[in-house]
Amino acid sequence: MRLRRKMIVHHFRQLLLFFVVLIVVLVISLALLGYQLTKREMATDLSLLSASDLSLFFIAVDKNGVRVDEDVEHSVKNQNGWLQVIDRNGEAVYAYNCPPDVPRRYTPGELVGLAQPESGFPHHTRIWTIRSGEESYLVLYGTPAPEVRLLHLVLPREAGENAVSRPAPGSEVQEAFRQHNAWLAVYDRQGSLVEQWNNPQAAKRLEAAEILQAEQERRSRPVNIISRYDEATGRTFVVGVPNPLYRPGTSAAENSDRLVQEALLKIVLILVLVVLAAALWYGRRVGQPLLHMMNWLEQLANGRYQEPTGRNGRLVGTTRRGRRKKSFAVFQDIFDALQHLTVVLSDSERRRKDMERTREEWITGLSHDLKTPLSSIYGYAAILESDQYEWGPGEIRRFGGIIREKADYMTGLIEDLNLTYRLKNNALPMVKKTAEIVEQVRRIVVDTVNDPGAERHVIRFQPEVASLLGQVDGKWFRRIVANVLANAVKHTPPGTNVLVSVGPNSGGGFVVKVADDGPGMDEETKENLFERYYRGGHTQEDASGSGLGMAIAKQLVLAHGGKIRVESEPGRGTTVAMLFPPADDLKERDEVKQERVIRSGC
Repeated sequence: MRLRRKMIVHHFRQLLLFFVVLIVVLVISLALLGYQLTKREMATDLSLLSASDLSLFFIAVDKNGVRVDEDVEHSVKNQNGWLQVIDRNGEAVYAYNCPPDVPRRYTPGELVGLAQPESGFPHHTRIWTIRSGEESYLVLYGTPAPEVRLLHLVLPREAGENAVSRPAPGSEVQEAFRQHNAWLAVYDRQGSLVEQWNNPQAAKRLEAAEILQAEQERRSRPVNIISRYDEATGRTFVVGVPNPLYRPGTSAAENSDRLVQEALLKIVLILVLVVLAAALWYGRRVGQPLLHMMNWLEQLANGRYQEPTGRNGRLVGTTRRGRRKKSFAVFQDIFDALQHLTVVLSDSERRRKDMERTREEWITGLSHDLKTPLSSIYGYAAILESDQYEWGPGEIRRFGGIIREKADYMTGLIEDLNLTYRLKNNALPMVKKTAEIVEQVRRIVVDTVNDPGAERHVIRFQPEVASLLGQVDGKWFRRIVANVLANAVKHTPPGTNVLVSVGPNSGGGFVVKVADDGPGMDEETKENLFERYYRGGHTQEDASGSGLGMAIAKQLVLAHGGKIRVESEPGRGTTVAMLFPPADDLKERDEVKQERVIRSGC
């Protein structure tokens, strides 16, 4: 569950980070799109901008004065316009590219009249209001409007209903129209064309919707049109002047649509790149640990029991300080399991090799142990068979005794081998009976002391209690203690003190200990002490010297449901403790006895 929770949290955080980055990229892209649209609109027609665009990106007013972005000034100049920033008193605190007919100070009425064609102001104007703190400022942008001036030149010349105003040759009006390549169209009350000048293609009928739309969209039309209806005469005067800023396909709407399409394409491309980059990053972040684990498992399968390293010699996925990188840390539990598996496999491989080596040594020793008595048997049989000598009855009995002794040794050796495999396969029946443990151990110690092979050792028996009951198989229990005690005598030098003790175990049951003050054992010997093939012997030793004694002892202890432990250090002797569990019938007997005590007390 811990690993599952870590994986869920890890991948959730990464996906959340990906979505946050995606949203941030999208917001930045949209902000850049808006800025690009604003700059494109400014380049095409500054009047299309909003007050918020101007105050946010291009114009700043503070106590140090007015700062206008160079792109704004460049756009104003390209459009042959002018720009002013007017304070609350009507003073122009900033002016750029202003012609002589543009005032530097305005009254409130003049500012209101700027947007009215009747005022005769020969400029198209656009007014924004921006704020700086608690102060408000007017931003005034203008471009030339010669059609306004030309219209006012024509209107005063109308004198009556039937009169037609037409610029006279050489007159001031005609020169003004010719200078601006302007044209004039006059329509009567019914909308019929009554007069035109410099416009042969003038419409015969007045289309009010077309005229009004042309006046509203004069920035994106090839001709700037202005019209006026004169109530006194009932005539409509229409003046047209070529738009010098008009470029086919460069209208604000067309530019905006094209820019939006380009920007959306760029945004889609950026998002695709972000997704690909995130996929590569995510794949690298998740794939590297998985690939490392696969390489590790492959090495284990090929018999190389160590964690893979990189080209720099460090473990893959670790820093210079030896710590796991963040992308690897989430899999730490798996790496710990793999490390444990590596150690186990390495130890198993080492033990297997040691087992093969000790098995070969044991087979060599066992072959020698079998050959030696067989040689004796073969030799004495050949002597008895020979007809060159006549043997007396005493000599024949002596030879027969030697042959029987060697045969008994071989029989015991074979029985030990058979016993180890029966114990290994749990095929040895155990007949447990309640027995007096202290007495049984005492007899085993006495038999060992009377053995000629132990006459140079000091063997003592020291029970912790006078009497101790336990449930054991008498035959195999004797074999256990005898093998362990024989091992202590056999593998220690003469004069070694051997102490045998028996007593109750704190966790229940009883414990038998065999301790000596001999040379002790190193770690390798301790680890292999109970292996079947670790030690060999010769024909002058009993079965305990066959290399199977301690292995048989351990397996018999385990068959009794107990444990066997070894404590030893070089130069400090060895202690072998055999712990046997409490017997079921003894438990029941103690419970009954305790119950009787409780009842008698009540």
